[in-house]
Amino acid sequence: MKTIIFDFDGVIHDTFELAHEIFGENMSKDEYRNLFNGNIHECHKVEKEKHDGMHKLQREVFKSLKADENIKNKLEMLSEKHVLFIVSSNQEEALNTYFQNNNFTHVFKEILGAESHQSKVEKFKYLFRKYDLKVKDCIFVTDTLGDILEGNKVGLRTIAVDFGFHERERLEKGNPFKIVSSFDEVMEVIKEM
Repeated sequence: MKTIIFDFDGVIHDTFELAHEIFGENMSKDEYRNLFNGNIHECHKVEKEKHDGMHKLQREVFKSLKADENIKNKLEMLSEKHVLFIVSSNQEEALNTYFQNNNFTHVFKEILGAESHQSKVEKFKYLFRKYDLKVKDCIFVTDTLGDILEGNKVGLRTIAVDFGFHERERLEKGNPFKIVSSFDEVMEVIKEM
């Protein structure tokens, strides 16, 4: 296994409370979580002007987010033996700000967010084409049922983490390769592969 594709929100950084506060107004936490049972961009439509304001607020908040040192160190270790990518539904500008401010942009070959495409299926296909990747040599690490289902559409094996947006029971519905409860367990599964 050569390539590891990571989701960001809920996997690398716990952003649920922040995202719910900014993007889930007038929704309960459960209602907001349900938006991620599929592609968030297909489920959650917001007027452009309001959407732009929400993303501006998020970019400001992302400037002050501090990376978990354990996760940062583990990602740096993984990057020594594997090619790492980010495929996220979040904004690339916010993600790049986060990684630059935490001094680990060098860990990822490419960071793909909503600006690249709103479909993770299309972002996976783009990576496969651009870097001549074989699906069997890749694994996707994510925290939502919707992401697992998008990975399934291209035959991508998924390590699901139950410490992010979705709990184990919901993740099981997507039939991921493995479900883990810590970033250390992600490392163990990758090592075993």
